[in-house]
Amino acid sequence: MKIALADMPWPFLSETRVVAQNGTGNWHDFAAVAPDVAIVSGAPQAPLSQVLSHMTKIGSSGRRKLEGALDKRSNGTAAPAFVKPIDPLAKIFLTEARVAFSKSNDQEAALKWVTGFSLFESATTNPGATVKLPDPSAPYDIEATLVAVLGQQANRVNGSAASRSIVGYTLMAQITNRTMFDREWKTSNNLFAKNGYELSPIGPAIWVAGANELLPATEITLTINGQQRQRFTVADFAHSIATATKAWSRCGLETGDMVALGAAICRSQNGNEVDSPITIKPGDKIEVACAPIGTLAATIT
Repeated sequence: MKIALADMPWPFLSETRVVAQNGTGNWHDFAAVAPDVAIVSGAPQAPLSQVLSHMTKIGSSGRRKLEGALDKRSNGTAAPAFVKPIDPLAKIFLTEARVAFSKSNDQEAALKWVTGFSLFESATTNPGATVKLPDPSAPYDIEATLVAVLGQQANRVNGSAASRSIVGYTLMAQITNRTMFDREWKTSNNLFAKNGYELSPIGPAIWVAGANELLPATEITLTINGQQRQRFTVADFAHSIATATKAWSRCGLETGDMVALGAAICRSQNGNEVDSPITIKPGDKIEVACAPIGTLAATIT
């Protein structure tokens, strides 16, 4: 099952709503199949964080009932106008290895450390967006990331609780100003290099699935202008998603917060492509893809 944020005509004007996809691929207003969520919120349309919390509480059996209700619905929208599936107050914790490498000559030892950076919602942009690089003279690069989405709070939890806190997965094309990164990483947690306004596309949807439903062989790819530049699987991550979520839970994770893992923390294996980062330039067309989630596309200007 997938959920997303999309601009839907309701009833006459376009309004951003949580939508869910049925078995035929059409998208429907989530509140139409789960009206109790909207009632709890006290508004016609529940915010995304409340929908994520609801999906966590009902579990896999409740999700199957929702999927059945969705499949009974007719019409729907085949291709809604998706917007980024993240709440305005949500945080993204990007798990990286570059800082760890800088502190250790042993890359295998460095990969044992969970390090990284924080991103704000304002640093993300919509699926299909045209991304304008803020400083045309600066070098920028990109990394494909798989993003775990939390459906409940996680505060200094163990690995098992970290797994249970995850309600689904989405994708992000994480873009960095490399000159700024090299200048500031020692002191400011890259709050500028990785937090350019609407710099990193995220989406297109959230695949609602528990930790045990994400298979180790699940593949994530990055293509630029039709050429594959990164390809890796969940099994290639140096840290499990549960381990990364457990580590970031020390920061106090809330419903809707996200933990991202990408090529930068993948071990090089025979057959994968984990060079990171990949340089981009104006005119590039990028795609990050993962079969159960979909394809996240954007154009660089």
